[in-house]
Parts: sequence; C-alpha cells; structure tokens
Amino acid sequence: MAAWLLAAVHGAEVMRLDSKAWQLTNGNGSIALSTTIPAYPLEVLRTNGVIGDPLYRYGEQDSRWVAYDTWTFTVQITAEETAKLASQDQIVLFLGGVDTVANVSVNGQQVLETNNFHRHWSVPVKKYLMPAAPNTISISIAPAYNKSIEYRDAHSYHIPTLYNTGSIGAYNFVRKPAFDFGWDWGPAFAASGIHGSIELIAFSSPTLTGAYLAQEATDNGFKLKITSQFLVPTAGGEGTLTVAIPEIKAVNIQDIEFGCGPENDGDIFEVSSEIFVAKDQIQLWWPAGGNYGPHKLYNVTFDFAPTGAECSPDTPTSDSTGASKDGKGLAPDSNPAAGNSAAAAASPASADSSGVDVDLDLSNGLNLGVNLGDLVDFNLNLPIIGSILGGLVPATPSNPGNLGIPKPNNPAITSTSQCSSLQKRIGFRTVELVQEPLPQAIKSLFGNNTGFNFSQDTVDIDGILSAEGWQWAMDDKGDWTMFPGLDPNVKGAVPESYYFRINGIPIYLKGANVIPMTVIPSNTTTEVINTMLTAALEANQNLLRVWGGGLYHPQAFYDFCDEHGILIWQDAMFGGSHYPRDPEMLQNIWEEITQQAERLSWHPSVALWCGNNELELSYEWPNNTMVRSNRNMFVTDYMKNIQTVRKAIKKVNPSSIFVSSSPTKGALVDTPEDYQIRWGWISDTRYGSVHHYEYLADCEDFRSYPAAKFVTEFGWQSYPLPETYAAAMIPETDWGVGNPMNEFRNRRTDVTPQFLYQYGLHFKLPKEWNPEDPKERMSRFKDYLWIGHMQHMRCYETALNYWRRLRSNPQSITMGVMYWQLNDIWAGASWSSVDISGRWKPVHYAVKRSYAPIAVQAVRDYGKVDIFIVSDLVNPVNATVKLQLVSLNDTAASCSEGTAAAQNIMEFTATVPGLFASRVLSKNIDDLLALRSGCSVSTCYITATATVPEVAVSESQLWLAPFRDISFPNPNLRIEGVKLASPETVNVTVATDVPAALVLVSETDPLLGHFDDNAFSVNPCERRTITFMSKKGQLSDADLVPSAFVVESLYDHSRWEEFAEAPTIPAIGVANKVNDVYPS
Repeated sequence: MAAWLLAAVHGAEVMRLDSKAWQLTNGNGSIALSTTIPAYPLEVLRTNGVIGDPLYRYGEQDSRWVAYDTWTFTVQITAEETAKLASQDQIVLFLGGVDTVANVSVNGQQVLETNNFHRHWSVPVKKYLMPAAPNTISISIAPAYNKSIEYRDAHSYHIPTLYNTGSIGAYNFVRKPAFDFGWDWGPAFAASGIHGSIELIAFSSPTLTGAYLAQEATDNGFKLKITSQFLVPTAGGEGTLTVAIPEIKAVNIQDIEFGCGPENDGDIFEVSSEIFVAKDQIQLWWPAGGNYGPHKLYNVTFDFAPTGAECSPDTPTSDSTGASKDGKGLAPDSNPAAGNSAAAAASPASADSSGVDVDLDLSNGLNLGVNLGDLVDFNLNLPIIGSILGGLVPATPSNPGNLGIPKPNNPAITSTSQCSSLQKRIGFRTVELVQEPLPQAIKSLFGNNTGFNFSQDTVDIDGILSAEGWQWAMDDKGDWTMFPGLDPNVKGAVPESYYFRINGIPIYLKGANVIPMTVIPSNTTTEVINTMLTAALEANQNLLRVWGGGLYHPQAFYDFCDEHGILIWQDAMFGGSHYPRDPEMLQNIWEEITQQAERLSWHPSVALWCGNNELELSYEWPNNTMVRSNRNMFVTDYMKNIQTVRKAIKKVNPSSIFVSSSPTKGALVDTPEDYQIRWGWISDTRYGSVHHYEYLADCEDFRSYPAAKFVTEFGWQSYPLPETYAAAMIPETDWGVGNPMNEFRNRRTDVTPQFLYQYGLHFKLPKEWNPEDPKERMSRFKDYLWIGHMQHMRCYETALNYWRRLRSNPQSITMGVMYWQLNDIWAGASWSSVDISGRWKPVHYAVKRSYAPIAVQAVRDYGKVDIFIVSDLVNPVNATVKLQLVSLNDTAASCSEGTAAAQNIMEFTATVPGLFASRVLSKNIDDLLALRSGCSVSTCYITATATVPEVAVSESQLWLAPFRDISFPNPNLRIEGVKLASPETVNVTVATDVPAALVLVSETDPLLGHFDDNAFSVNPCERRTITFMSKKGQLSDADLVPSAFVVESLYDHSRWEEFAEAPTIPAIGVANKVNDVYPS
C-alpha cells in the first residue's frame, strides 16, 4: 500500500500523489513505463534507455517523435486510501502544473481539461470516487505541436508565428512556453509532461490555503492589504484569523463566519486584513550592486483557529501576539531597525520544478494551495456573513460570476489537528519608474555635478518612416505630438528620462536577461537555480529580466532574489508574435496572470511587470508584412491582450509598475481606468527602452551602440567553452568551422560569415580554417572557439562600459542595461555569459568588471584617451588612480632594472561623486605615448586602476590598436603556483616573460568552477594571482595535480603561417536579417 502523507486541519486529509507509482503510456500503448511525478516523457524515456540523450549530437531530431505522440499518466488509489478521503465533506483534485493540453479523468469520467502550462488547476471530485473500492486517476496529454496547428487553422483569420531556424508549431496559439517550440538560442522539443505536484485534498471545515499582498507606500509608512484565502466546506464554519508581522508586533485579528453552500462547491473564499506599518519601525529592503542598504525581510504569519478549537502550544493564537483586536497591533517600543543586520529570514518551502509554484510540504502539517473550478459548473453566489472586531466582514468567493477558475496562492501551510497556519515574507520598499523631461531629470540626477559630452554620430530615425516625413515626440508641455521631418533634434521636441528610483534613490540597474534554466521544467532544481543566480550576483548584477518567451520561474528563483537584493523585471509570458483575442483566450490569460501576480506579490524583488517581449517592436520588422499591412487589426488584438494583462496585475496590487512591452516608448495614458500606448519608432533613443542587435557594425566601437535611456536587450554570440561543447558531440567528427554539427547548434541564420567578418576586424585569422589534417582542423576549431569568446567579451565590455558612463551624459542619461543573456539550455551558440555546464565564459568576467560598484574605464575616443570612474556608491569617494604604459619589449628579466618604474606614468587622486560617472582624465594619445620612450599604438598598452578604501580595486586595460595589427612575441606564459587557500578555493599564480594579451586560465576535468577574475592581459613585471572557486565541493592537495589548470593567451591562437585577408561585409538575406537583428 502506498505511503500516506496526511495532515489534519480540523479533520482535513491531504494525499500527495507525487511519490506513488504512475504508469506512463503512449498513444498506441506500445510503451508503458513506471515513474513518479513531476515527470516528462522525454526524460522518462531517456532514463529508461528507450531514447538517447536528446541534448547529445542530433538527439533533438532523433527524439522529435516524442512531441508528436499522446502521453497518459495513470495512478491507482486503494480502497483504504479512498475511504479515508471519503469521510470528509469535500474532496478536491489539485494539479500544480500540466504541460499543456490535457484531459483529466477519474474512473474513466472526464472531470477537467487543462490548456495552460502557466496555471495550476483543481476540481471537486468526490462524486466521481468510489468510497469502498480502488480508484484510478488519468491525465492524458495531447501533443502541443498538433494542438497549436489545429488552433491556428481554426482561427477566424491568420495570425503569423515568429519562426527561428529549427522552430516547429505555432506557439502563440497555446499557453505553453514559446521557447519549447524552438528559439534562436535553443532546440525545439515541444515536450509534454507534468511539472507540478498532484494532490487529493479532503476537508470538512474552513481551511487556510493561501494569501496575497497589496503594498502601498505613504509619506510615513506602508499600508498593507493582505488577502487570505480559504477552502470552505458545504456546511460553512467560523473561526478567528490572525495576521501578524511578529518582529514589529503588527497584528490584525478578525472573527469570521463562513456561510453554508451547495454540495461540492469548492470556491476559494477571500478575507482582507489591513495593517499599517510606520517607517520608523522597519528597515527598508534595498537592491544589491552598491552600498544602498540591506535586503531586509520580515516574516508574516497567518493563523486560523476554528471556533472552539484548541491550538497546539507552538501554533500562534490571537493572544500569543500580545495585541488586542484593534487591527493595529503595533507596539510603541518595537524598533527592529536599530542595529538590524541584512541577513534574510528563513525561506518558506518552495517548488523547484513548477512556475505555478505549489509544494505540499507535510513535514509540519498541511501545506497547500488550491485553485478550484474549470469545466465544473459551480460558480455560485453564496450568502456569506462574518464579523471583524465585532462588525461584519465579507468572506467572499474569489471567482464571482462566471470567471472560471478561482485564484489561490503559494501555500506554505502548516497545521495542527485544530488550526491551520501559513507563513510568508515581506520586504518594505518603493519602486518608481521616472519618465520626466530630460532637463528636469538632469537636475534630479546630476545635482551640482557637471556631466560630460563627447562627439558621437547622429541618431537617425528609421528608414521605415522616411516616406511619412514626420515623427512623434514629446513637446515642452509633455504632450506626445507630431513633428515635421526626421531630425531627432527638431526644435520643440523634448527627450525624456527612463530610470528607476528605489526607496527614493535613483539606482543604476545592471543585469541580464534570464531564459528557462533547463529544457525540461521538472529538471530545474534549487541547485541549478542558485548556481545561475549566484553567478549573476558575483558579477555585481542587481536586475534580471524574466523573459516573456519562457516561463514564470519556480519559487526558489524569487526567494534567492529577495534574499540577495536582485530586482526582477517580470515579463508576462508572451513573446515575438501576436496572440488570439477570443474570449476563451482572454479568460485563460486573465486566470494565468492573476495566479502569477498573487504568487509574486510577496516578493520585494519583483520591481515591475512587463506585458510581453518585442510585440511593439515587431511592427517594425521588415519581413513582418502580414502584421504591418493589417496594423489596425493587430493593434486591436494587442491592446485587448495588454489591457487584460494589466488589469489582472493591478487587481492584485494596484501599485504595481506596469510597462506594456520590452522595448517600449511608454504610455500616453496610464490611469486606473485606461491605458494607451505611445506608438512611434520603437528604437527612438529619446524615449523608453530599446533592444539593440547589429552584427555587421564594429562591436568594439562604442559609437555603434545607441545612446539609449534604458537598454533591456543587446548582444553578441559565442559557442560554449570547449569542455562543455565537446561533451555534447564527437569532436573528432563534429568539430570544424562550417561543420554541419556546428551549424546545427546555431539557430541564428547566416552566423558563420558574420562571426568571421567581426573576428577579422580585430584578430589575425588563418587563411584556411579546415585543413586536410584532422588534428590541425580540430586545433583550428579550438582557435575559432577561443577567438569567438574573446570577441564576445570585448563586444560586451565596449557596450556595457559605454552605457555605464552615459549615466552622466546629459544628452543620454542611460540608467540601466541588461545584456542578452545570462544562461543556456543546451550546448549551442548563444548570447549567454554562463554556459549550460555552469562554466563562466570570458564575457562573464568582463560583465563583472563593468558592473563593479567602482569601475574604472580607459577609453579611446578618436585621438584621445579618456579615463572614467563610474560609481554606484551613494556618497562621494576619493579614488587613487594609477596609469601604466606597458611595452611589448618589457621583459621579466628587466623589471628589476627600472622597467616597472618606467611603466608607471601617472598617479593622482580624483574625487568621484556618488551615483555618477566622472571623466577624471582626458589626454591626447600622442602625449601619453610620449611619456615612455619607444611606445606606439601597436607596441604599448595602457592599464588603469582605481583604488577606493573598502572597495575592490578596479582595473581597465586598453590596447590602442586592433590585435590584428600587433605582432606578439612568445610570452612563455605559465602557471607558476597552485595553492589550496581553503577547502573550496585555490590560488593560481600566472607569470609571463613578456606581456601576454587576453590570458585565460581554465580548470580541467574533474574540476569544475570559476575564478574571481580572468581573461585579462598580464604584465611581466607583475605576477597575477587569481582564486578558483570549486563548484564540486571540497578539494584537497591531491586534486591539484600539475594538469589541474591550464593557461593560454592570444599568442597561442594566432600562430599561423598564412593569414586571411582583411574582411568584407558578408551578404545577408533580408528574410534572415530579422532574426539576426531581433534574436529574443
């Protein structure tokens, strides 16, 4: 007999079905396997040897048939188990996440249809169960690919789907993650499965099941409206609800009476509690990335005691808080802000695999969250009465009328035999999106400081509008107005800021876009999430965008961000294509967004909601002719979608920040009653946010990047690191520039010619990449990968540094950037800075340096060298700036003879204002080179360092000529020392005889981890020691064999007898250009 996981809440029973033996069968019954859940057929087939690894070589194509089949999960419940459930008044079947279109049946009778990956589902099932006999539950999942095509063909008019190389299906017609059908950084599996928990919940009395939060800031504190959610049996019930923030002794106590209702009604009932918290009673929650403050979190407890129940001693009651039933409960002598640390409170239970976030942790009793309804007609208006502090309180069903499924929240419920309780966490903070005329923003952001200007190319209005002869812009009255011509500097047009104030402080937001963590959601563990988010945190990031073509991440993702101060730009799950607006789709979207908004309402890390990815940008894609030629119709569809998403979010928390799309120009009207978008050229850098991808421009020229107010996407590609890439294929067969396997693993069209063109602008390349000798071919492919990584790094270094210093350029005021993309889902070419194995690419080290709270920059601007210091610190600091001029003729042997002294050409102290970018030096290149005899742009490079007390030293290295124009001597680069610094860290010392450019240190198998710094040039007069952090736990001296670490430089990857000629711009088809310019 299967083990029972039971919890009693005044007689309630919960049976978790996850660990039971489920039978998995395909459509024709030829495959039958046993599994637990969550589970996906693709993974179950792999672990049982039916298919190979879908991520190995051409496994995507070999396993495609799995996506085209129907898969059924079946589980048996014994008569004894059923009898325990049947003793209760009501029984609910809860499904935490089904992917995607499925029929759910009990004993052969259909009880539910699911059609949305992003929702959880529940349905009353008592009448379908046989009380004294075994029972069967089946979930039959149809192929999403087939359903998407079926829905598309049945739609009343054609809606195009954005396709990338290798894409399948019509993702915009099913509520399933769009990337599952293929994207330009990943494969197309369109996998089906179960990604959440499944439970049977039986109850006979009111049971606390969830809660959500609306937080509103006032001048002197925070008004909290906390909505508790209950399952209520047919007979109704009554009891006392206590909501408290124990650390500050804030309490709200209500006596509630639930009315009776018809049999099998399973509505979620809602009760609101209001608590006011004064500012002087709390510490604010602050983001990371500077010295702003701690990421303080407070526990919020919920306790429901049925009338007459005796709660256990460790279950709080209305008396345990020390507060009376006055709804205030704020002790005057409580001041936790004094001396409080930034340590976060313990996190509640989390569901690793499901973005709908449900986990029944029964170790401490009942822990559930439910969502009842759908296909079962029980939306009834029930008579509800109640009392609060002696008065009436409406305990109301959360789905009045015919809205379909109700709205529960993440559980974390515990219980005793009498009482149920719930715990959440809260962080107090304010977030403002500031869009004001640029002159006003300059006063707000610059204060008494003076920004900087430099020469830059004119920003042109897109040629798409050239025939119109006009442009939309804001006038000096703040109205969106038609102006003649296309000159962005047209008289009367006023640019506008786009930045975020957190707790009243204008904070530069620096981060990345995040895609799903794994191909199969059930494989996403807390360890996988924490590894990736730790990489972002260690790279000084304080903002991550949850991209709209993926999924809402599991609870562990948001908990980590709460605890470590990473803000979230949360997209709703719509990307790239327009979506149907029929009533059924809009209702489905409403329920999805409501569930997710309620779940995420507790997370201070969620700074804003965004309606979608690139839908507004799509109107300007040159080959998007269907949408462009039927703009009015598709704009109508789009606004229906946007207004539905926005209303659902605002209904949960009216103070939530909402932006319609990424990128967007903002809103003309943004009121509780109405929302209208500013239409116009989406890439106009005077307003809003931008996405930027341009692969035929010189990515190491900062003028090739737009002087935008906020950059929510930009990028360049590279392949995984060689160790990761080799594990996904057979290198002896599959490695080669232009090799079919290599092309198969890059889903962006025309990539190889673009790569070689960009590489050729900066690096020496061989005349022939694929010689006949197999060993030499593999060696040159490693060179190709290595150069690709260094190019990726230098592109991002150029762009990020540019946008970082533009915070203090009065024509730009760039106040945020997120690169595309942080992570990967397979070993293929992508924009990621961390590959699928968790290895840091060289670009991630560049991100860390660029995003540092004090970041020095050495920049060539035509004939000058500018030194900037960018500060994310709140107060002014004094920085000691040192400049070195290192010559390729310098040798380690000559360092003691005065070479080291000759390298140090300048040292000075600069005062750097807080929250500002300062140009602390500007010198003609010739004047700098004259400070050291024998130096030219091709023989010397500059190293700049900035030292601020109690802040890590920042370093910037500037080569004054392209590497293709420099002749490098053999540096005799070597690892000179390896020493265990702690059980999980190793100090690695690198030495060289002459300057070595682009030095990269790597660990070898079985070691796996990353370094505190990497991918830099090494001066022969200064040995470089970096620290390796192990990802595999503790190390010993035995692990530090001579081959444990290897070091290489540019010299090792440019030793060819014949070199390629100067590159020419490759031809690219217009149809493919769209995917090139707009990858996400």
